Amino acid sequence: FDAGFGGREELKLLKCLFVDVFGTPRGHPKSKPFVDRVMGFYYVDGKIWVRNYQIVETTSTTAKEANTEKKLHGQAHSTSMVEIGPRFVLNPIRIFRGSFGGQTLYQNPAYISPNAMRSQKARDRGEDYRDRKESEDRRKKRREDIVVPEDPLGKVFA
Repeated sequence: FDAGFGGREELKLLKCLFVDVFGTPRGHPKSKPFVDRVMGFYYVDGKIWVRNYQIVETTSTTAKEANTEKKLHGQAHSTSMVEIGPRFVLNPIRIFRGSFGGQTLYQNPAYISPNAMRSQKARDRGEDYRDRKESEDRRKKRREDIVVPEDPLGKVFA
């Protein structure tokens, strides 16, 4: 968990929830006595970014490689993390006291529902249609208002 989960109350609550959901219970029969995967939780831009990493330890194959690695890093083997997935982003909308209802503990003020976005798009399209029809009416009215004088030579060849 990054430092953002320690500051705000709703993030502290989500941190406890993630530990319960993704954590392995102590002494579980299927748990392993070693750690080879790590999950990272980051709070950025009002969203929770979740990444899954694998811990990779590389050892040198020759004594020369081990010696140069020890000179560079202080150890004969190096440890790194490789993202293996799955990765996902969570946008918290509401946190309820109960499972699927109850008192609202947190509500995201920046969240706009898809239905509201869809209705706003439809409203914008309706305004475009109304503007287009008004301009057509103005164009018709302008054409009607233009009076072309009668051409005196128009009847010469008729």
